[in-house]
Amino acid sequence: MIKKIFKLLVFVIFISLANSSIVSAEMTKNFYGYQVKNINIRELTLKINNAIKAYQGDDSFQPLENVSNAYIYTDKNCSYFVRLYPSNQNTNIYVVSNEEYNVEDNEMTDLLKQWGYQIDKLEDEAALKEYKFDFFTLARKQELGNFYISPDLVKPLKTGMKKLNNHMAKDNKKTSVFPYANDTEPIDLDCVDTTSYYDNDTKISVIQKEYRLKQKENKYVHAYEYVITNKSNSTASVTATSERLAGLKDVTTESFVDLDRLDLIDTVGSFPPVVVLTAGTSLLCSVPNWVRLAKITKESKRYTNALPENYELKPKADMRILVLKYKDDPKPLNFNIEFSNGKTHIFSF
Repeated sequence: MIKKIFKLLVFVIFISLANSSIVSAEMTKNFYGYQVKNINIRELTLKINNAIKAYQGDDSFQPLENVSNAYIYTDKNCSYFVRLYPSNQNTNIYVVSNEEYNVEDNEMTDLLKQWGYQIDKLEDEAALKEYKFDFFTLARKQELGNFYISPDLVKPLKTGMKKLNNHMAKDNKKTSVFPYANDTEPIDLDCVDTTSYYDNDTKISVIQKEYRLKQKENKYVHAYEYVITNKSNSTASVTATSERLAGLKDVTTESFVDLDRLDLIDTVGSFPPVVVLTAGTSLLCSVPNWVRLAKITKESKRYTNALPENYELKPKADMRILVLKYKDDPKPLNFNIEFSNGKTHIFSF
């Protein structure tokens, strides 16, 4: 297996050298980030969508189908990709452009300033790395006009790594799902979004918070916290389910085969041989990189307990549920809450 992986690496180097002039000449490489202060993503997205519908000019912002909060701007001189991201009470905006782009003065910043919003340069490196990864993933799946993204040259190598990982884990004892526990410890992660739900009839409130993880699994999943409060005078039996959540095995497998230094082949076009050699060093250190895997496991484990089933939530008390959701398709939790006074409340959030 190791010999096969190194053969694949040689193949990657050959392909990269052969395409170096094309990559350096045409690669999309202009990435920018803004933060719009004191307006959350739901409010800003609504204002932008309403402005787009009302606009009658020759240039245009076109929403991307099946991609949340993403747009392509085009006029006679340039085009660029725009995507909005939550940043708790603020909103982050990520822009990718091929042509000349005035960071300080453009159609988007003009509109935001016209509305009276404060716009700052986005300095959050973790967020910028995550957004760039999202763009490259999206660009390989969607039609993004003239944005040139190189093929995933290391896909065969990643496949080989995944097979190696599965082979090493073949005889390992399977880890069962950890039972639900009402975690009360503080969360030391960046909160990117907060939403809430309240039912007047049953007096059940839910606060949902979304967090960016610190390790490499943040490319694929985010952590979510649900705080459910029973403000009624009756005991509630809480059962939660979901169509799709990320488990510990899924997270560690995704992260283990993610050779992010190899992904630099896609983002750096000036001198590919240096990138590939760096990638080779990274590969040697990653077969297996138990240190990284241990950090990922430690961070993710807390969010992979089983969901509660018939958990007794006392009157005026609260409980917390921690889960991991895939970023590409975050599914809600489905709640079935039965009260000792006979009431039942079913909802998804």
